[in-house]
Amino acid sequence: MTIDAGLRASCETHLGFPHHGVETASDHLRAVADYMDSEGLDAEMYLGGPMVAALEAKIAGLLGKPAAMWCPTGTMAQGIAARIHAGATGRKTIQLHPTSHLELHEERGYHFAHGLDATLIGEWSSPLGADDLQPAAACAFIEMPQRHNGGALPSWEALQAIKARARALDLPLHLDGARLWSTRPFYDDRSYAGICDGFASVYVSLYKDIGALGGAVLAGEADFIAEARLWMARLGGCIVSPVPMVPDALRLIDRRLELMPAFVQRARALAAALSGIDGVAVTPDPPHVNMLHLRVPCDAATAGRARDEAARQTGVWLGNRFWDLEGGAVCSLEITAGEALLDISDTRLAEAVSVLARHVAGAAIRPGQTAEA
Repeated sequence: MTIDAGLRASCETHLGFPHHGVETASDHLRAVADYMDSEGLDAEMYLGGPMVAALEAKIAGLLGKPAAMWCPTGTMAQGIAARIHAGATGRKTIQLHPTSHLELHEERGYHFAHGLDATLIGEWSSPLGADDLQPAAACAFIEMPQRHNGGALPSWEALQAIKARARALDLPLHLDGARLWSTRPFYDDRSYAGICDGFASVYVSLYKDIGALGGAVLAGEADFIAEARLWMARLGGCIVSPVPMVPDALRLIDRRLELMPAFVQRARALAAALSGIDGVAVTPDPPHVNMLHLRVPCDAATAGRARDEAARQTGVWLGNRFWDLEGGAVCSLEITAGEALLDISDTRLAEAVSVLARHVAGAAIRPGQTAEA
């Protein structure tokens, strides 16, 4: 889908990524430099200095794991996790939900880079459940929240059943927690450590909800992370300097985690404002995390044209991409609440979505047919 960059730039309000407001790259880098100066931080080489150690220790503590490793990308971190579990179990198959990032967005790196195969388990439209887990696999990946289902989560009881079933099958669990940071409100403010308990390994992103310039963290037992460091070096991840990604994560993580409950509440308020608009549907309703999907009954190209019309009429850019994963009959717009969304009125956003819905409805009318027909 081609994006009209000029139209997007002309809009006063943006709901696409980045979710914490639009700033120039140079402004972001200046903020990192100011933070480093204020904290007395300086250059480090090959991920072996105090900045990296401080970030790893902080996130290991949050997740309740003995050790953690910063990694340049989540794709690298999760491939390493799968490979280590395969080596430990002697099994070459991992279990993935059909919407897993590893299956849809990584060109099957688990196979071509790591020599593994995948079994897809569960239903496309639902989070994984205990009954979906199968025996005799290297590990099962559990994505929480599940992005392509609008940020859906299993209930706390369902999550405990998943963990119990995995123990019974002697099946290691890996938590794809790219957006884990927004899950606590759904789980009655239980700690991240409590949520992650029972997972052999956990990955979290530092740019998706935290808003840092990049990077990920993989956490687990000490021997697991020691082996992960070897694989990161072998795969070219031991970069020469952690700047600016690591200090940016240190700069932002406490602030964004403190705001996370407000982001979740903002997503729920927006969902309530949009759910009454004819021609669109919100899922999950209410949202489980700070994300929701706006489902539109058309293909992604039609939805993109409708988004552009809404932008022209209202000055609101609703998002960059529509997910067209269900055969063209319906597509989804992902909306994530961050700092940028906190100060935008529901009325303004509902107006833009209403324009989008009317445009989609008009596109569905056959030539010669009226809207009342």
